Amino acid sequence: MNLDALVAPLRADVVSGAAVVARAAAAAMRRGAIHLPADSPESLGVALEGLALRVMDAQPAMAPLVELVTSVLAATVEAESVEAARGAAAAAAEAFRGRLEERGTQVAHRLAKAAPRGATLLTLSSSSTVRTGLLEAQPRGIRAIVLEGRPMCEGHALARTLAQAGIPVTLAVDAAGPALVESADVVVIGADSVGDRGVVNKIGSLALAREAKLRNVPVWVAADRSKWLPPGFPQPLDDDRPGDEVWRGARGVTVWNRYFEVLPSDLVDQVITDAGSFSPAELDAEREKLEVAPVLERWARGS
Repeated sequence: MNLDALVAPLRADVVSGAAVVARAAAAAMRRGAIHLPADSPESLGVALEGLALRVMDAQPAMAPLVELVTSVLAATVEAESVEAARGAAAAAAEAFRGRLEERGTQVAHRLAKAAPRGATLLTLSSSSTVRTGLLEAQPRGIRAIVLEGRPMCEGHALARTLAQAGIPVTLAVDAAGPALVESADVVVIGADSVGDRGVVNKIGSLALAREAKLRNVPVWVAADRSKWLPPGFPQPLDDDRPGDEVWRGARGVTVWNRYFEVLPSDLVDQVITDAGSFSPAELDAEREKLEVAPVLERWARGS
């Protein structure tokens, strides 16, 4: 089995949010559990560690991959045969996918209930959890402002989906976001990770949150427990992408194309999760309880 080929689709996905990427990663880990060459539970664990590191390197900003890898590797430890280890690891990957679906639904439901009636919500890019929450809030008469999420403009698909559901939508370029904050009642974004540095999300989130702070517009982050990172775990931001995504065929120009940035916790009013809504300080206490696989601790120290 070619591990690089197995994880190549993860690296190539440049429009999906963390939840969608995590489901694809779970499918790759499940396939690896079934097909990777191994003659003992221990050798399967080593092989899965190799696959896990490639998964992490493919999308280093996506926190759900930490929980996925940790649960799959832990499933092989108590197995008495390689067949049992394969079954346990595959089941762990599938169970992770199920938890993602359930948690995402719970977060979306909480977001929909929290949305004030008739409110205008401003969002950036295309978080699947935010999308589901806005759709569920449609009977509350909400409006949406969607920023494109350049360079891939995944916000277009979100705007189209909301409009088809009967939600009044305004689409704008990312740079217009701060100017539109005064037209919004709430800024709501997803998250690729929540950790020591704050919230990592699509670039442009920081400018929105700073303007919202100046204008007393609340900033909400929708992030289920898979997005939480344990204390001390890195939140990489230097995952630069091809310049051709911004300007194809540019000559003599260096194109800087980075997808993610960090949003300091003091700019966030609440984090809406499947376990309830937390202030950033309250969520820090919850993150203290998280565990991580040893191979990921080593990966984190080297990243």
